[in-house]
Amino acid sequence: MALRLEEDVLLKNYCTFKVGGQAKHFVKVETEADLREALQLVAKEHWPLFILAHGSNVIFPDEGWPGLVILIGIKELKIEGQSLRAGAANMMNELVDASISNGLAGLEWAGGLPGTFGGAIRGNAGAFRGEMKDVIASVRSIETTTGREIERKNDGAMFGYRDSIYKRHSEVIVSAAVELRQGDQAELRATADKWIAFRQDRHPLEFPNVGSIFKNTPIGRVPENWMAHFHDFIKNDPFPIIPTGKIIDDAELKGFKIGQAQVSEKHANYIVNLGGATSKDILGLIDHVKQVVRDKFQIELDVEPEVVSSKE
Repeated sequence: MALRLEEDVLLKNYCTFKVGGQAKHFVKVETEADLREALQLVAKEHWPLFILAHGSNVIFPDEGWPGLVILIGIKELKIEGQSLRAGAANMMNELVDASISNGLAGLEWAGGLPGTFGGAIRGNAGAFRGEMKDVIASVRSIETTTGREIERKNDGAMFGYRDSIYKRHSEVIVSAAVELRQGDQAELRATADKWIAFRQDRHPLEFPNVGSIFKNTPIGRVPENWMAHFHDFIKNDPFPIIPTGKIIDDAELKGFKIGQAQVSEKHANYIVNLGGATSKDILGLIDHVKQVVRDKFQIELDVEPEVVSSKE
């Protein structure tokens, strides 16, 4: 099947923040053969490359992308015994529902988690004391520069806090397998539904956003003179942290706006697009929050979503 290459595609239509300029070249791939063909085209034309999944953890620049954006659409979903295999483009809610329907436990913590399976693996997504690293058995990827297939077991993926080897290597995740365990279907459904309802109640899902804008803050980053202030809010995620939303809230930044980008009044670790925000608005607001928190608490915050530069 020949690639359907598009030109000057508006990236704001392919990310949950609804910001970003045009990609010079754009293609969606639904098979590994199409992906390899697109990668060969990149090599031939010497285009800058960006790999895109659901766009739920990325901030595109207003200037757009000067090369090729490959939108991953590779899907499969198969369960054998307690093992589930899925394609990188399968949505996480599909995996949660399929595992629960088969009475398999291990993914119910991801109820309501946005984005794709591949994106969740790449960023070792986690919530409610669960992480992708807890269930991943193996991951298949394709090296972008050579087209070589690579398969790694869990330990080879080098999972860390919202991190994996796939953030540092030029590879595209195409599929992966998770190892689950037997569970009670009704209890699993109730757990997943509880977390879905929690997200709907606590998070500003009515506005375009990318989820948590900052990673939670390890307690080692909190100055000793502020530890008593934050002590009662320490939790494990999966190591002792202070919820960054609490830090931003205590910096009195809820509701602060730059342009049409706002620190959510509902959850301080969310920045929302009130309608018509630009990437410049959002990045300016991120910098402002970091500076205010640094000045008040001497705490450095780490941005969680990928911030794309138009110069790459």
